[in-house]
Amino acid sequence: MTLLFVIMNDAEKNASRGLVLLRRHTATARTPPLTDLPEELIMEILLRLPARKLVSLRSVCSSFGNLISTPEFTRNHLRRSCLRDPSLTSLRIACYNSLPLRSNGVRYDSFGILSVRSIMENPSEPTKVDYFSGQRYNRIVGSCHGLLCFFEDDGQNIHGILWNPCTGFIFQSPQISGQAILCGFGYDHLSDSYKLFAILRKKGPSGLEFSTRIYTFGPTSSWRRIDDIPFVPTEEPFMPDNMEGVFFGSSRSCTINWSVNHRMVVYFDLGKETYGYFSLPYTDSDDYFQRMSTYLFILGNCLSVCYEHLNAQCWFVWQMKEYGDAQSWTKLASISFHLQLVNLGFPLQSLYISESDVLLAISPSLRIVLCNLKDGSIYLPDSMNLKENYPNLSQSIGCSKMAYIYHESLVSPNSLQSNSSKMLLKKSKFIIS
Repeated sequence: MTLLFVIMNDAEKNASRGLVLLRRHTATARTPPLTDLPEELIMEILLRLPARKLVSLRSVCSSFGNLISTPEFTRNHLRRSCLRDPSLTSLRIACYNSLPLRSNGVRYDSFGILSVRSIMENPSEPTKVDYFSGQRYNRIVGSCHGLLCFFEDDGQNIHGILWNPCTGFIFQSPQISGQAILCGFGYDHLSDSYKLFAILRKKGPSGLEFSTRIYTFGPTSSWRRIDDIPFVPTEEPFMPDNMEGVFFGSSRSCTINWSVNHRMVVYFDLGKETYGYFSLPYTDSDDYFQRMSTYLFILGNCLSVCYEHLNAQCWFVWQMKEYGDAQSWTKLASISFHLQLVNLGFPLQSLYISESDVLLAISPSLRIVLCNLKDGSIYLPDSMNLKENYPNLSQSIGCSKMAYIYHESLVSPNSLQSNSSKMLLKKSKFIIS
């Protein structure tokens, strides 16, 4: 399979030329003053640069720093980077990585950040990974606008952590007692805020108690109790296929979505704080009882689903063209089982699809895999075996997400000030040395 990727498009080339011009203005006394450049031109150049470069540019001069730090610039830059990024400069994957057992016999997971571009351009070469770790058990809840949201759990209490790996911004929510059995994170476009959803379980006087809570990230916010999911629209017990919900955002609605019983999607509307549901795709030859490891994800700005079909001995990938309309499910591909990929009970975790219909995913056997959706072929370089660098997930959390994809951004909620955290940067290393 031949993978062709454009390293740098014309827009990025022009932005790079503009960056050189800006540097000359700031570094050479013989050039005209920076103020001679039209502000619109400076803005256009900066908006085309990756977030990582903009973070370093903040220290070049105060005028750059002030411009880059404005909410308007952050919004415009986010909009551009998410709409089109053919050179993959801003796309990153956040994944779990197991640490050795500590003296108390407990294993705490760290997190690895790696570039989508490096994998897609050079799939047979080692990929650099930046590692981060915490002092307690951490679980990634979701990603949105370049922000990653975690739960830090000590076994009895949890609190949320909002983190921008690109800028270093980090904010920690108040603590709340209980363990999360269902959770999700996303952006509420109606209130311009980020929310953390959780169904909590804890021991009470008469047994286990359950409650549904939501936290809006803010300087004076607290956890609020909200209505529980009011329905179980199946004859079977309510069994989410994944603990962590998938955020879907559009100009009309922003929701967190969970697949349930391999049959339907239950969602929570972050703006209205209401629930709803719709069916997963179904055909006469593809009945629900043959499905395993159902996995929701976002592909091409559409809600999508991938599941293992036992009779067909393959994974089916579907995409919902119109969110909420069950009639708009469209089958994208069938990916045949590969002996090195199959691991019953674990999903094929799809992360990204290229313009040439190459799907980047993490296989059930914990390997990165590239799938050509046009012909169903699988590219599995030996040098990309990540098994030792991924967590040894137990069967009880076998369907939980192991990786998230996000666009690097400058987003830091305006009302929040970065506060203390136990996240520590570890030395970068290579997957295969």
